[in-house]
Amino acid sequence: MAYREFDNGEYSKLRRDLLRVKGGSLQEQFLESVRHRDRFLEFMQRVPLTAGDDIELCPYPLTEAEFREPPIDTQQRLYEGWAAITPKIACRSSFWGHVTCNHIRERRIRSVYLGTNGNHVGGAQRIDRALRDSSDRRSRMMDDCVRATLRRLGGLPEARGNRTVYVDCPLARAWWRERFAVQIGRSDHSLVADVRNVVRLSKTYWEALVNMVVSRNSVMGSHEIRNAFVVRLANAIGADPAGPVATGSGLVRGCRNLSALQAVRELSALDTEELKDIVDGVISSISA
Repeated sequence: MAYREFDNGEYSKLRRDLLRVKGGSLQEQFLESVRHRDRFLEFMQRVPLTAGDDIELCPYPLTEAEFREPPIDTQQRLYEGWAAITPKIACRSSFWGHVTCNHIRERRIRSVYLGTNGNHVGGAQRIDRALRDSSDRRSRMMDDCVRATLRRLGGLPEARGNRTVYVDCPLARAWWRERFAVQIGRSDHSLVADVRNVVRLSKTYWEALVNMVVSRNSVMGSHEIRNAFVVRLANAIGADPAGPVATGSGLVRGCRNLSALQAVRELSALDTEELKDIVDGVISSISA
């Protein structure tokens, strides 16, 4: 099935145009439009759409906090409603940008939510501060708001690379997190819940995990290794939620140790018990 999305070339051009001049007239026009739903949707109409169907939307409105970090039940409901989406589609900024706009059009979220940041400053407040500032910081503040808005809308590949869709766009992040948990946990509901705790530990932790999975040369490219590693992470974090395994630096260290072992031995060829023992050793080394 083909899903409707922004034309990738035109959407990429719009993002580049918006980033070209910090504090320029186009950034100002864009931010002013974000403050008002109809003006924002009109601004985004300059990007043509591809042919296809629209996916169903979240059935209820989200608060700004819920949009910024969708609760587990919302994450589950979104994934279940979007189960037909393939990873090939779900990694595209052009797809999620259109999906987010549809949520704004149907009043499931407000356009000002896009301007929010990780410090829990409301989007409307942050945008207004930037537009009203008269100091020499105004251009930088406006540029920061524009970049944040584009990241929340569908990701910002120009600045953040491929990981931006998985990490920065809340609706996409919810889908990918739930897919990750369901894939690894399979039919074991308890394990699915444990993996959800891992992927939702923090945005920083999720980003470190994504970097390992999407990196072209990562040992995590093997599903067998990835699944075994994340399952053991979940067990270790469940036993010690504040331990070094639950930190981004610990996660990176563990993946490096696993990669070093993969360099001298094909881990994905091992049987389940052998792989489990090796991964257990790697997880233990993080805490050492």
